[in-house]
Amino acid sequence: MDASRTQSPHRLPPRLTVVIVNYNGWSDVLALLGKLVEEPEIRSGVCRIVVVDNGSSEPAPNSRALRQPGVDLVLRPDNGGFAVGVNAGWRKSRGDWLLLLNPDVDVEPGTLGRIIARIGVLESRPDGSPGVVGFGLRNLDGTPQGSIGRFPSFARFVGEQFRPRRRRKYVAPRRVRPGPVDWATGACMLLNARMMAEVGGMDEDFFLYHEEVALCRVARDRGWAVEYDPGVQVVHRHPLQDRPISPKMRVVIRHGKLLYFLKHAPRRQFLALARVIEAEAALKGAWAALLRRPAERRAWRTIGRMAAAMRRDRGPRGREALALAEDVESEPPSSPLPPGEGGPKGRARGARFRKRMSESKAASKLL
Repeated sequence: MDASRTQSPHRLPPRLTVVIVNYNGWSDVLALLGKLVEEPEIRSGVCRIVVVDNGSSEPAPNSRALRQPGVDLVLRPDNGGFAVGVNAGWRKSRGDWLLLLNPDVDVEPGTLGRIIARIGVLESRPDGSPGVVGFGLRNLDGTPQGSIGRFPSFARFVGEQFRPRRRRKYVAPRRVRPGPVDWATGACMLLNARMMAEVGGMDEDFFLYHEEVALCRVARDRGWAVEYDPGVQVVHRHPLQDRPISPKMRVVIRHGKLLYFLKHAPRRQFLALARVIEAEAALKGAWAALLRRPAERRAWRTIGRMAAAMRRDRGPRGREALALAEDVESEPPSSPLPPGEGGPKGRARGARFRKRMSESKAASKLL
């Protein structure tokens, strides 16, 4: 059960609730809070903030920022993933709109005021308010950062392999215009609370990555507009496309992509993707073995097994994907052998993999 610290409620519901999901990033959270709590919209009660901690290894700091009026803290017992954290913040919120902010964003003074003004315009539209609005992201040097994309397809997946990493998922900023889009990133995203209630929140089967794509897909399928508005911008300091990918994170990312295709793409596209990822895992796993990179080899072996299991309507969901990814890094660095090979430790890892695939079979039949 979630543990929460809550300030006394305002007499009127806030217009906007800012939701910040944290996992081992308290320094970023406190820096962001320090700026947000100075905004007049927080002091007046027009906006509130909900910080959701997803079971960080260190306890919440005894910080004045976390005790400010207008700030609620939700302490979850474990790391359920981004979607779980967002849903916990949504359920704690009041009012008609939510603003998702990554802890590693910088906001300028007046940002909340500009968003409240945008909400007034959205609510006055005769065709109704949109379900999702993605705001603009900038890099530390001020250049535009990719923040919106097109819905994945097998043809796009193949084409992406020939592009630089930062252009694989997002539409190039120079080609983005305000207005309707397929999906927007969750780093700075405005959500209509009525839309969230209708779709049941973010899909918690996703542990990390592609959950915002899936949310936008479901929202659009239900008739809600998804839009991009660069009139509000924040600086996003550490986007994934600019960071090296660890073996553990590679498993999580491939899981998100496979799960999106399983749930939201035609069956033939999902099967084609799974086959391609299985082949990719075999080739890159062999290459990692030649380079004596045991963690990478174990990651690719896990990815190949995961793709095969999901192709057979079995596979991990939510925290199960995290458990598989963590198994990749649990072997001592001195061992070059993948799961299931070379003695008791390898066989034990293979047994854990098969057990988790078996346990997730029942859940996958609900899809």
